[in-house]
Amino acid sequence: MSVAPVLQLEAALLRRQLPDLLLRPGMTLFARVAEREGRHGIIVLAGSPLVAELPDEVQVGDKLRLLVQDTRGDRVAMKLVQEQPSAAPQTPVIALPLPDGSQARIHVEDEESDASPDDPEHASISIGYESPALGQIGFVLSLAPGAVNVHAEVAAGEAFDLASDAAEALRARLAEATGRAADVTVVPRREPLDLYA
Repeated sequence: MSVAPVLQLEAALLRRQLPDLLLRPGMTLFARVAEREGRHGIIVLAGSPLVAELPDEVQVGDKLRLLVQDTRGDRVAMKLVQEQPSAAPQTPVIALPLPDGSQARIHVEDEESDASPDDPEHASISIGYESPALGQIGFVLSLAPGAVNVHAEVAAGEAFDLASDAAEALRARLAEATGRAADVTVVPRREPLDLYA
């Protein structure tokens, strides 16, 4: 039986870059490899570029499914979960009608639930939502006992202002619909810096 490769991140850097992301062992996250140099590289996790120690088989452009293993100490260890090969992967696109007659699109990256069968109270999902008015919006929706959290990243400027203004209304609706304490955080999306351009 082979051991799954492990990706490691500095815990302090992760907390600085993503202060609202609460990691727990067993949680599944998705990331993309933006750059690699030797054993280290840059992954994009929840829209934020992070330096990570990468397993040998991980290459630039790879989309990674990561299972959080250990969050204690100065390093966060995440096991690389191998996807089962499937025939012609297709990304479903769902169109939603908006009040002005235009359509918003939701892209589904993975259909599996992040919920562990042993711990159904802790789960998270990353959602990419494309709106004609606001552009690309990235969400991380997380559930924990008695709580629901949304971390949204939108383009700086008008889209960020609109999303920030609506955050309290969304928080109230989530609390009412779920019966849980709700928190909504809206941050401007940080585009990765391309030093090679």
